[in-house]
Amino acid sequence: MNALFTYILVITAILTHLVAPNLFTSTEAVSPTTAPLQSIIEAVSTPVPQQNSGSDPDPIIPTPTIAQPVSGPAAAVTVQPGATPAEIFGEAKVLDNFERGSSGFGLSAGLNEDEDIRIIALNNKLSLEPRKSNGWVNWRLRPPVINEGAAEMEFSIITCARGDRTGLVMRAKDYSSGNGYYFSLSCEGTLSILRDSMVLGTADARNAFKNNSGDINVIGAIVQGNTLTATLNGQSLLTVQDDAYPEGFSGFFTAPQGDKTLTMDVLSFKEYYRGE
Repeated sequence: MNALFTYILVITAILTHLVAPNLFTSTEAVSPTTAPLQSIIEAVSTPVPQQNSGSDPDPIIPTPTIAQPVSGPAAAVTVQPGATPAEIFGEAKVLDNFERGSSGFGLSAGLNEDEDIRIIALNNKLSLEPRKSNGWVNWRLRPPVINEGAAEMEFSIITCARGDRTGLVMRAKDYSSGNGYYFSLSCEGTLSILRDSMVLGTADARNAFKNNSGDINVIGAIVQGNTLTATLNGQSLLTVQDDAYPEGFSGFFTAPQGDKTLTMDVLSFKEYYRGE
């Protein structure tokens, strides 16, 4: 009798285990599903050189590419207004007001034109009319090669579409490859620093940007070691770090997003660096 009673208890326990609800939660980790972060990233590309038509820097034509990961720290941080280029490096070594064209940039007085950009050097300014027909980036570089230094461009936007950009180039490897650091300001008021085609950081510059037609702005670029700082109208708005290019040529660039959508005047260009 006792054996039969024990057998019934065992069968009852087994049936209870099979039909009872599971009261325990799984301890297995579940990977969260995340959507990709959206950020302000402007058109990226790798510039391709044009045939050189003279001793001056050529415009460059980009072809799309996939950006490679940045080596080392490259996160952008907002910084407080800091020292000006003059306070860091002293008096400007180069001050070009374009009184008679610009020999440093290889531009003669009067009309300078090719299939990618029309530049008129007249009345102490460079009037730029870049085209998008063969690509959206045109640059002009000048010697000397600079390691640590800065550049400033005083400019006035005449017409500008939403995605048009202009700015400075620093530590360009040469006149033809398109490699260098781009300190970029869009007509939307986004300030960016790019290494070649890769956006290293962006900042909202709308409060500092004077965006009415004819307004005068000054964009600046400061390079010290691996620290790159972009300024606008005297405000330091963006700093990133990158080790790719230790030295190179300086200059300015334009990047219209439509055909002939961007027109602007460059009023002066300054370079700061130590030494002769």
